[in-house]
Amino acid sequence: MRGFTLGFIISCLVYLILTAILGIIFLVSGSSSYGLVVAIVHSFLLGFITMIIFGVNYHIIPIFSGKDFYSPGLAYLHLVMANLGITGLVLPLIFSGYPSDIPVIVKLSSVLFAVSILVFIYNMLRTFMSPPRTVPIYNPFGHGDKDADKMAIRFTGISIVYLLIGCPLGVMFLFLPHYIPYLRPVHAHINLIGFVSIMIFGVSYHMFPRFTGSPIYSVPIGRLQFYLANLGLIGMTLSWWVFERESSVQHIGLLTFGAVEAVAAVLYIYNSWKTLNQRQA
Repeated sequence: MRGFTLGFIISCLVYLILTAILGIIFLVSGSSSYGLVVAIVHSFLLGFITMIIFGVNYHIIPIFSGKDFYSPGLAYLHLVMANLGITGLVLPLIFSGYPSDIPVIVKLSSVLFAVSILVFIYNMLRTFMSPPRTVPIYNPFGHGDKDADKMAIRFTGISIVYLLIGCPLGVMFLFLPHYIPYLRPVHAHINLIGFVSIMIFGVSYHMFPRFTGSPIYSVPIGRLQFYLANLGLIGMTLSWWVFERESSVQHIGLLTFGAVEAVAAVLYIYNSWKTLNQRQA
């Protein structure tokens, strides 16, 4: 494991500890500080979940793609920028009067973290675009399922697109806080479903065949899940964004596309369960 990958993993564990400490403080103190709540949420989502996703991708993408990693230097730059951005965002929020009083350091740190994401995406794209290695990288996970790998790349690729949308939206909130009540659900769902969940779908579709030594139970089900997950998310996002707040049209749109998203989740659970049980067959 390379140093920058280890750095992301160590960082995510530190943020997990920080999240736990802040959560305990929130419960024990009985604080009603919204800034503290936002700090806890972002310490967990950006510090723990997002950082571990970065670390895992830096480790496995060159292995699965058979390509040389483009730039370790950019990966270290990403690591430093991301940590500076997260700490500069989370720590001042604890003591702030968010959203009415947002410190300048929080705004600047959010921009820095957003730029670090662009560094990550550029590094990944250049890795994917590089020619295949003449000597394949040792893959400790086995050969897996090539059809599932192609499908999984769709999930991981589109998740990066959602990250590109969701992160700048969060930065916008810090500079234009009056939009928070209207677009907070959009920001949350694009990041949690679009980036985190869909990235997990893609990585697991890469890994499960290697865990079981068997192909994915059904690649067509995985493809259907891909389209339904994206349709449901985009439909919910547009329902929040376009329709009048708390109107009947918005309510129907959210119910309809939420149900589509739920069906996608059920398909993933079914496909994963059948895949993992093939080992015992």
